[in-house]
Amino acid sequence: MKRILIRGITGSMGVETASMIISHSDYKLVAGLAEENLNVDLSRLTGLSKATDVSIFADLKEAVLSTKPDIMIDFTVPDGLLPALKQALDLGLDLIIGTTGLQEDEIQELKAYTEDKSATTMLIPNFSLGAVLMMEFASKASKYFPRAEIIEGHHENKADAPSGTSIATAEKLEKTEPFLKEEEIKYTIEGVRGGEKNNVRIHSLRLPGLMARQEVIFGGQGQTFTLTHNTISRSSYMPGVRLALDRIEDKSGFIYGLDKLLD
Repeated sequence: MKRILIRGITGSMGVETASMIISHSDYKLVAGLAEENLNVDLSRLTGLSKATDVSIFADLKEAVLSTKPDIMIDFTVPDGLLPALKQALDLGLDLIIGTTGLQEDEIQELKAYTEDKSATTMLIPNFSLGAVLMMEFASKASKYFPRAEIIEGHHENKADAPSGTSIATAEKLEKTEPFLKEEEIKYTIEGVRGGEKNNVRIHSLRLPGLMARQEVIFGGQGQTFTLTHNTISRSSYMPGVRLALDRIEDKSGFIYGLDKLLD
């Protein structure tokens, strides 16, 4: 039985993941990490009486020595993320990371550190199977449309922008061309065209009422083509988290993206 520690257990995704793990007979949630709210009633947050068996810690090393987990799931924020992940690898844990916001050089450093420790790290920008399929379909569509832009939206408490999903999507698009008339436009508001990744413009919305959504809009001669995915509940991420947990023993090294786990 996989013994699991959740870093960021008192956050929205941490609570959702804790509920799923506690309800699943193949997993055992042994500990949670939370810098604040150490006296939180996890059973009240999850609605599950078994949650009272989960110990909450502020220190990762203490949590590992006390509860002996095999896997750490991380749903926190980008600040201080890489040092915490490296510490977890030093302590012999495999990692499933749902936190986005790592820079490219940090991702490469984490990959090298994982391989040096002969561990398994899964960095998953989005656990929604629908979002993963959207990225796969977008990759295929990009072979036939020369231009693409992305509009992504999240709740206003999201700690990074643009989203990891939008960046991963842009990286998957092939044959996308840059906006050729950039120099001909007079911009009256700086940044109005969004940021750019792989010749793809990305526009970020942060609004109350949103959870997560993304549009990939392709433009070609005389037509546009739009792919849209909406997340309306955090429960939509749980099949992807379960897939990562089920497959982590079969994998080794650094794995980026849930698509690497699909058949």
